[in-house]
Amino acid sequence: MRIGVLGDSHGIIKNVNNAMRMLKNAELVIFTGDYIGDIKHLEGEYDGDVIAIRGNCDSIGEHEVVKTILGQRFFICHGHKYGVKYTLDNLYYRAQELKADVVIFGHTHIPYYEETNGIIMINPGSVTLPRGRSKKSCVRIDLGEKIEVEFLEVK
Repeated sequence: MRIGVLGDSHGIIKNVNNAMRMLKNAELVIFTGDYIGDIKHLEGEYDGDVIAIRGNCDSIGEHEVVKTILGQRFFICHGHKYGVKYTLDNLYYRAQELKADVVIFGHTHIPYYEETNGIIMINPGSVTLPRGRSKKSCVRIDLGEKIEVEFLEVK
């Protein structure tokens, strides 16, 4: 199963569209928050499923979702409630509590991948406002016997 992950679009729908062109074969799209309305315009244009999480700049939506996908337990949140700009410890401990295999989060605008003690943590970065030395980005996950993660530069 192919999963597309993007977030932190901050009102620039053009960048969401550019990312979606790169993720066109995804059966599921996960949006990590901050301008949840940017992903809502996909309804009717995209045939797959969408999970959209509320970010700190959003006033609607779920703050976090736990979903089992092909036997893997995903914990999806924006990350601001766990202080991810300062440490990932709180997010990691929450993932342990939830017995998550994969954590998807945003908020930092910096792409991130790490696997620790069987928990994979992924931040797609931002499709609009990258921070640090990163570029506009999204993530493609191929979920099968193993989890393959690829960061894509959004142009």
